[in-house]
Amino acid sequence: MSDYSDYVFPPLLLPFFLLLILLPLIAIFFVITSSTVFQLVFDMNRNQALTVFALAAIGSLINIPVLELEGKPVERYYNFFGFIYTVREKRKIVIAINVGGCIIPSILAIKLISELPLNAWVFSFLICTAVVYSQAKPVRGVGITVPMLIPPLIAAISSYLSLSIFGYSLILLPKMAFSTGVLSALFGADVLHLKDVDKVGSGVVSIGGAGTFDGIFLTGVFAVIFSVLLL
Repeated sequence: MSDYSDYVFPPLLLPFFLLLILLPLIAIFFVITSSTVFQLVFDMNRNQALTVFALAAIGSLINIPVLELEGKPVERYYNFFGFIYTVREKRKIVIAINVGGCIIPSILAIKLISELPLNAWVFSFLICTAVVYSQAKPVRGVGITVPMLIPPLIAAISSYLSLSIFGYSLILLPKMAFSTGVLSALFGADVLHLKDVDKVGSGVVSIGGAGTFDGIFLTGVFAVIFSVLLL
């Protein structure tokens, strides 16, 4: 008797299926979702939203060095005809800022502060920053990592609570969630953890990503999505 799994298989070899079918669909979904978020939060038309997304995508390839630190000495062991000797190397850590993953979303988030009640924004920002900071961990060879859904979820919830507590309209929720989400991810995960950067290792540590969209950008997008679900 045949097993049902004999009849369930991808139409192409799995690597080609992922490359040619799933990845383009995910990319299209990501572009549409992000541009819709920009339209909702910044009152842009679709062309303006797509332009901002394109600038962020191109900018994600650019890292601007801003600081150089001395890394911890690294010991390497070599075996030369039975003699083992140690070489201590000092390596530098370069702190860089990613244009698309940090600078562009941060500028957009700061711009929104003038449209939001300051007391509610500060309350939400402090809560979200504290949670993100507590969850962020330095991982050697990777960077400062945070569980992906925690920052945007906390940003949406803290923004909702903040607006409700201070008696403001929830129509401001998507703007508040984007602004607090982006800036709390920047401060809670990256800026406040610069003291732990030597635990990551040597090389370039990029705030906002190294050629890819980092948690800062994604936090803003998903925070808006979660905030809409709360309305």
